[in-house]
Amino acid sequence: MNSATLSDLSVLVPELILVGTVLVLLLLARRIQTAPVAAVMSLIAAVAAGVTAGMAVVSGPQIGFGGMVTVDGYSRFFKVLIAATLALAVLLSVRRSNEEQAPRAEYHALLLLASTGMMLAGSALDLLVLYLALELMTLCAYVLVGIHVERPWANEAAIKYFLLGSFASALLLYGMSLTYGVTGSTGFADIAAALFGRGLETDPILLVAIGLIASGLAFKIAAVPFHAWAPDAYQGASAPVAAFLAAGSKAAGLAALGRIGVVAFESEAHAMSAVLAGLAVLSILLGSIVALSQTDMKRLLAYSSIAHAGYALLGLTAGTPDGASATMTYAFFYVFMTLGAFGVVIALGERGESLDGYRGLAAQRPGMALVMLLFLLALTGIPPTAGFSAKFVVILSAVRAGYVPLAVLAVVCSVVSAFIYMRVAVLMYMREPREAVPPAFPVAVSAALVVAALVTVIGGVLPGSLSSWAVSP
Repeated sequence: MNSATLSDLSVLVPELILVGTVLVLLLLARRIQTAPVAAVMSLIAAVAAGVTAGMAVVSGPQIGFGGMVTVDGYSRFFKVLIAATLALAVLLSVRRSNEEQAPRAEYHALLLLASTGMMLAGSALDLLVLYLALELMTLCAYVLVGIHVERPWANEAAIKYFLLGSFASALLLYGMSLTYGVTGSTGFADIAAALFGRGLETDPILLVAIGLIASGLAFKIAAVPFHAWAPDAYQGASAPVAAFLAAGSKAAGLAALGRIGVVAFESEAHAMSAVLAGLAVLSILLGSIVALSQTDMKRLLAYSSIAHAGYALLGLTAGTPDGASATMTYAFFYVFMTLGAFGVVIALGERGESLDGYRGLAAQRPGMALVMLLFLLALTGIPPTAGFSAKFVVILSAVRAGYVPLAVLAVVCSVVSAFIYMRVAVLMYMREPREAVPPAFPVAVSAALVVAALVTVIGGVLPGSLSSWAVSP
């Protein structure tokens, strides 16, 4: 290999670690008969990828593969976040892997490959690389949702997800094609230069391209009206897969939207902001209102994730580096809050998937109920949890950008969402139990919940803990 090739590969060290582990898992698939073997390998790979990603930027950003991929503070942030998401998802999967007959090596290989696509999406400086990264993520997600082939509801959810995902991918690719046709390039920097140099700000084709790209990426984060896949996919998939999709896919989609909006379409910030503002309004309203009627916990968390996608978009709506940093902060804390809530669902087993299953939980398992209450308070946005800090920074960024009505709507819907989450708290603390005492947290699930709870508490007590790390592109 020559030095240029080695330099290129050095940009993708975390991704190469994950892919290398996938190859080992597939080679040993026949010999791995117990879940801990595959889980331990995946956990080690996630930690190694996170550590190498966190240490990547020392002397400044690095560019590889002809300017198509970068390692900078922005990509480092999301790579570490996705590595943490992967690690927690692996820990949360241990109990279900022991109870279910899913192919263990293949399951963990798909988690690793999906995470590889998520990381690459945060590093992409070219539309084609971004598209390939997102497709790697979503193709693995389709299989993960339907990996339990013996379950009709899982197959149905996977088919719906695949059909809607194919349509969204077509929108995204068509928008990228129009962008190339107008600017003559797929590189973010070249697109930005073309927009500044040729005066294409009012080009209708470019505006259509921006709308299509935003729509395709909105599907990845389950923003309205591209959200229909999320409730069915989360309900049909196993709880660890639903948790991984709710956290990881949102982080990757927001990373892509942030870099495209701030770098490639910087001169078209007004157009991008208008599209994102519309997506944010619809997502916050529909997610908050429809969640009120849900009785299935995974569907409730699915609509919760839709509303949170809208809140996360508030920062990007501002169209400023500060707004992008606010969205990064929101994405970080949201990942741990959501994984924590899903972790309690996983610990309760089948009982945790029904809202009625939480009746009297505080009397039976006070520790379990307390942890769930913490995550519910964080998802609501009540201080002193990280959820309050996250909502505060994105709403403040919207106010500073002049989107005061949007900020007011976000505050009002936060009040509505309090009823959604506190309904679960009422069932846990103010109702009599109807089911047997649930088992204690498995060790792996306990470890994941401790990490998620610590981040949720520290993020609320020290709200500025991410300010120097959440650096916009």
